[in-house]
Amino acid sequence: MEKKEFTQSFFRFEITQTTKVLMYKIRMGDGKRWNIDGDEECGHITLMEPGRSVNNTLVLLGQGYMRIITACSGYEYLIQDKEDGDGAEVTFSGPVNALLAQALMPRMTYVPDTLQGMSEDMPDYAPIGEFMRIREKRRAGDPNPQDAHGWRVNMKFNNELVPYFPPFEGEMRENPKKRRRRERTGKFARR
Repeated sequence: MEKKEFTQSFFRFEITQTTKVLMYKIRMGDGKRWNIDGDEECGHITLMEPGRSVNNTLVLLGQGYMRIITACSGYEYLIQDKEDGDGAEVTFSGPVNALLAQALMPRMTYVPDTLQGMSEDMPDYAPIGEFMRIREKRRAGDPNPQDAHGWRVNMKFNNELVPYFPPFEGEMRENPKKRRRRERTGKFARR
């Protein structure tokens, strides 16, 4: 029997927005962050990146839920409104370092301490710390090359993944707006 290189991972967390709010954000991004094709009334739309025909995201809509499937990687998000109407629960199928990292996604606000993980060989979801320890043990000290980009995901999840990802070692990019402000001179310069 050959050794399996990876196991499928699943993650669950809560966000403050409902599916109606996310749909509003999708509509507001039309023409700016993406172009929308399809019909909301029919229950499916496609988000297309302007200028790139290969990068599309499929959004399937239903009463109280939304399914988002990314074209390039095939990652899947299932977003279901909570029964009390206060936010939604998100289930993600894909690697931990890809959580909310796709460009063609509405921005979501994470509810702290709700991130849980599970792999196909686990019986149920576990808190993210326990999941990451099991994942590390499974890799037997061999670092996961994808984790080098985990710092992007960590920022979106309230730094709850700090102990499990290697520190960021790249060059920090400067915000161009801040650079322009410093370069201003004359009447409109900041003092």
